[in-house]
Amino acid sequence: MQGELLILLLLILAMMTAIISFTYSLWKGHNDELILRNIIQSSPIPTFVISKNRKIIYWNKAMDGVSGIRAKDVINTDQQWRAFYKSPRSCLADLILSGKIANAPSLYDGKVERSSVLDDAYEVTEFFPDMGERGKWFRITAAGIRDSRGNMFGAIQTLQDITEQKLAQDELLQRTKNESLGTFADGVAKDFDSLLTAILRNVFLAKISANEEDKILENGLATAERAGLQAKELAHRLIIFSQGGYPVKKMERLGGLIEETVKKTVAGSNVTCRTMIAPDLWPAEVDAGQIRQVIENIMTNAKEAMRDGGVVEVIAENTTTGTNIRTLGKGNYVRIIIRDYGVGIPRENLSRIFDPYFTTKEKKERGGIGLGLAICDSIIKYHNGLISVESVVGVGTSFMLYLSASPD
Repeated sequence: MQGELLILLLLILAMMTAIISFTYSLWKGHNDELILRNIIQSSPIPTFVISKNRKIIYWNKAMDGVSGIRAKDVINTDQQWRAFYKSPRSCLADLILSGKIANAPSLYDGKVERSSVLDDAYEVTEFFPDMGERGKWFRITAAGIRDSRGNMFGAIQTLQDITEQKLAQDELLQRTKNESLGTFADGVAKDFDSLLTAILRNVFLAKISANEEDKILENGLATAERAGLQAKELAHRLIIFSQGGYPVKKMERLGGLIEETVKKTVAGSNVTCRTMIAPDLWPAEVDAGQIRQVIENIMTNAKEAMRDGGVVEVIAENTTTGTNIRTLGKGNYVRIIIRDYGVGIPRENLSRIFDPYFTTKEKKERGGIGLGLAICDSIIKYHNGLISVESVVGVGTSFMLYLSASPD
């Protein structure tokens, strides 16, 4: 009897030990999950985690901020694509879970690379035009999550916003390239201009010396003269590009200058202009002739982008910036925005439009030699300002000019 009671007590003790152990395991697992959730939530890095069936199980506050989508709206759904795209599409984490990482090159413009630090992890740098007001550059890292047996049961994806670094890097590369090319162009253009001057002088002398009956010679000389004058104009443009055209600055009120230039540029075309100029627009120290040339070049591009006509918006306003606008320092600026609703510029061309001799126009089009925007960039650079562009194909293009202003 005592032996049976002892066995019963041992069984009860074993059962209680098992129950306590099981309860502790559940509590520990729940506690570990809470710790993991808190780590992810408090991380400043935008992060989301998806389960094996590709449902979102974690979506932290940083992810809320960068995507504008709240966690409660996407948890337990497979709508992680909403942060990046307008329609359903696989993300990097989805490709890892489904074992289709080989399909990544067809979904990302950037090169998808295996991480050198983590197993089952991949990285890519990509531009997302639908994120934020102007699109964003992100460095994306995604990795599979495995259990103790090595089975993959989920995936985590993080984002690093590198938009400002990318723009600053592109700006520095552009400046360096233009300065190097400008030094070369300056010497060539000046020598070229001197040679053309001598040629044109002799063409002129030959024209006035030709007999009135020698029409063939006269026509040939006239053609040579026109070609020489066009070549001199090209040399002049190269000098402007390379040296900013030696700006002669003085304090100007830009409102009237802008109004006059845009009206003159669209006159006689099927394009109209809507100007919105701040009545208290700050004065700026500029070379008025060069700023007219910049506005005229951009307006001409706007006209050519709207072959069927339309409205170009020109906005001039005062703005005070910090140090977050690319190469601009903190200070007061006049911002001029020229916005068309034309064909737009393909994304792959945006980084090249200020390159000398880069043009998307047909060669037969007048003026399509690719120096207009390079000259604009050079002029604004020598005014210690900034010119930038935003464009979406089929929607339109906006150019932003920043010129240092003097409110006092």
